[in-house]
Amino acid sequence: MGDTPAVTDASRSTTAAPPGGARPALAILIAMVVVLAAACGDKPVATNPASIASASARAGASPAPTPSPTPDPAKAAVKAFVALVTKDGFSYQATFSGRSRHATDILPVTKGLLQVSGKNVLVRATFKWPGGNRDAVEHRYVGGKAWIRYDAIDTYHRVTLRGADTMAAFAAIHTVADVTYLGPVKSGGKTYYQVSFRSAIVNPLMIPAANLTETALTSPKLTLLIDAAGKPVRGTAEIDGRGRVSGQL
Repeated sequence: MGDTPAVTDASRSTTAAPPGGARPALAILIAMVVVLAAACGDKPVATNPASIASASARAGASPAPTPSPTPDPAKAAVKAFVALVTKDGFSYQATFSGRSRHATDILPVTKGLLQVSGKNVLVRATFKWPGGNRDAVEHRYVGGKAWIRYDAIDTYHRVTLRGADTMAAFAAIHTVADVTYLGPVKSGGKTYYQVSFRSAIVNPLMIPAANLTETALTSPKLTLLIDAAGKPVRGTAEIDGRGRVSGQL
């Protein structure tokens, strides 16, 4: 077999046939550092002071209750996290940067932005080619339909994505069973809790290579720190994928 051809930075179309030549499989690893900011509309529940006083008085006339077992803060944090990210209408924003590693090239990825409002998703990222060219790629998932464009002057193309692969960070989380707890992490005098789960904030189909086709996810994962209240803080995404790259004409 000959050498694996490199991906090329010519304009990519989701419908055009790829150039002729060999079509070897291409391993893809997209590694990102992610910083999240959740925007929740929850408000604290107001409690009637008279109710508190009345309850305290009744408690004083009763025997001391048996102490309850100390709750596990890690389990509580994970449970709160899942409740937060699965809530209807949950909105958040994340910035990210990293590298897209292929069999032949490493493309820096900058100016990454993820914005999610309920089930609607926007992902924007700039890929830099070895020759210095940059492509600003944008993906939108609106009303259950996915769209993508490969540069600012491109038109949007319809693409097909599974619900879990819409590029929303938490699309694959439905219950606590979908999250793996990895342990506590101390940082800045605070205790955080590290979790991991399936997530693909940048799908390989976003790589703006004219000769890259048949992209697919294999094992996308986001490893994330959450605080005691379950709020996401920051994380690292490793998105393994594959595709086919054609020879250059």
